[in-house]
Amino acid sequence: MNSKHVQRLIVLAILTVGGSLTLLTGSPIPLWHIETLNDPVAVVSTTKTHLILDNGQRMTLPFITELPYDSPLFQAAILEGIEINDDGSAFGLMWLDRSCGNDPFVWNKVRVNLGDLAGALNPNGIDKSIVHPDAIAYLEECKRIDLTQTIRSHQKGHLTMWDRINMSAVREQFEHSALLAEADSH
Repeated sequence: MNSKHVQRLIVLAILTVGGSLTLLTGSPIPLWHIETLNDPVAVVSTTKTHLILDNGQRMTLPFITELPYDSPLFQAAILEGIEINDDGSAFGLMWLDRSCGNDPFVWNKVRVNLGDLAGALNPNGIDKSIVHPDAIAYLEECKRIDLTQTIRSHQKGHLTMWDRINMSAVREQFEHSALLAEADSH
């Protein structure tokens, strides 16, 4: 085999792999999507009700009365610190695993609302004086992130697409409860 044949085979292999990736994912190369936190504050420890921050501040999360402080997913979310917003909500960072081979983002680190994550991990830790108990029961039964199933993503401290869907269901209940409380106050 001469060098021209080898060169053509190499070019053909590269085009085949690149073309296949482009057809399947829309991108010829695997992509990265990395979100960041604004002014992150380190979390030095967690209790059943509070996040203890590096500056000594003890923080609670809106709508949450009991944190899933011993959950490996919750610990993964606060590992790189948290961003605290003016409304008291807090965000952490977590890896989101691919849900499909057609996803062009192979490495995907996303911001997660810690209240949504806490509510999805432990719906019984949601404040029953704000969110209706029937809504909490629904979240517990249908939208809870179940760590008892052995999922490779959870073992690595990563989220799945299904976890994000469950977290958005928790967010919907929080927003609905806030609207009801606002309507009752008028």
